[in-house]
Order: sequence, then structure tokens, then C-alpha cells
Amino acid sequence: MIPRLAPFGAAAALVLLTGAGQAGDGFSVTDATSEQVAAAYAKAKPGGPMHMGQWDRTIAISAFELPGMAPGPDRDAKVAAAKAMHKTESVCHMGTDLAAPEPAAVFEMLGSDCHYQRLTMGGGKFDGQLSCKGSEPGAKVDVAVSGSYAAEDFAIRLDIDQQPGDPAQRAKMTMALSGHRTGECAK
Repeated sequence: MIPRLAPFGAAAALVLLTGAGQAGDGFSVTDATSEQVAAAYAKAKPGGPMHMGQWDRTIAISAFELPGMAPGPDRDAKVAAAKAMHKTESVCHMGTDLAAPEPAAVFEMLGSDCHYQRLTMGGGKFDGQLSCKGSEPGAKVDVAVSGSYAAEDFAIRLDIDQQPGDPAQRAKMTMALSGHRTGECAK
């Protein structure tokens, strides 16, 4: 289970700062499909703009539980390995200013056919709750997301509850994605 987490975090941080857009008033939806959220996002354009340039981005897991796994050294080792995941990278974004996080690209990375119980975006902040189908039959992923974005920094908190078909493989975690602009792109 743990190897699936690292690609999610890396991908989420990678797509966080994509797409151009001017700031709009934002939007709020309840009981919405992924397509309805995408339409509301496109109409409202709740973007920054976040400035292009050199950005340092960090991905970390601050909490990790395996509630379905029996206590013991194997579970302790998996929890310790997940909590030790911490990645910082420096990335150059050139071209146009960047937009706010696009919900499908950032919040729906662990599942498909997602449904939003609620999502509010705008004014440099977002907060929401969604559920997605997992990759195997009968599996689901619940995600609570909150965060902020500004011209020169962002912070995202994801509380994830992965519930695969096998209850012994259930994983709950809190992932933090953050970043800040460090200046112009290095030549």
C-alpha cells in the first residue's frame, strides 16, 4: 500500500501549479459530481494568479494508520516508513502565471468516479469532502481537503481514508503539500 502513496503525492504537487487563469469570485458546490465541480471551477476561475518562477515544493505524511492490520512489528515498520516519506523538490514554472489547484487533478488522484459532498474554492482558500471509487471492486477512498494558495505560496492538507476490498489493508493518512516561490528560474 505505501508505494502507491509516493506517486500520488508527487503527482499532486506536480499538477498543483498548472493552468493559467485570472482570479474570480470562487464557487461552492454540494452533492456534486466531478464533472459538475470541473464546470464550476472553469466558470468561476478561482485562481491566483500564482507567479511563474522557481518553486520549492514539499510533500510529507504527518499521520499514518493501518487500522485493519494487527498490531506488531510489521505494522509498526509500515507506519514508520510512511511517516518518513518527505520529499522536497525545486521546479521551474515558465510561461504564464499559474492558477489555483484544479480539483480533479489534485483531489482525485487515488480514485475514479468521484462525488463531492461539498467543495468551496475562492479567495485563496479551499475546503471540501469527496468520495471516490478505489482501484479494486468494492474499494473506496474518502478525502477531506483544505488549504490556501497565494501568488508566492500554497499549502494543502489531505486527510485520506483508503478502504480497499480487504479491510486488513485499510490506510488512513494526513498528507501535507506545500510550496513557495524562491525567485526567478535558475538558468
